[in-house]
Amino acid sequence: MTRLVRPAAALALALAAAMPFAPAQASDRDSRRAEESRAVAAARVDAAAAIAAVRAAGYGPVRDLEWDHGRWEVKTTDAEGRRVGLYVDASTGAVARRGH
Repeated sequence: MTRLVRPAAALALALAAAMPFAPAQASDRDSRRAEESRAVAAARVDAAAAIAAVRAAGYGPVRDLEWDHGRWEVKTTDAEGRRVGLYVDASTGAVARRGH
């Protein structure tokens, strides 16, 4: 019986020792999210304008839109109906294929 208590106590102690690190990780994550939100808000080309730019460039309906490192990442289809990934520059609205 004592053997079951000791591993449980050791586990509880290990978990308690790790707890101070959890708020720091959450704080870093919250900080990154807040920074990303500020970047999106400051972008000259918002989500609606990015979608409009993609459509004006001749691509199909947008299936997915995400903010990625200062630009919009868009998943859509080309004129032949093939799925493509695009980037839309958040400053200029320029549309470019991913990977090219």
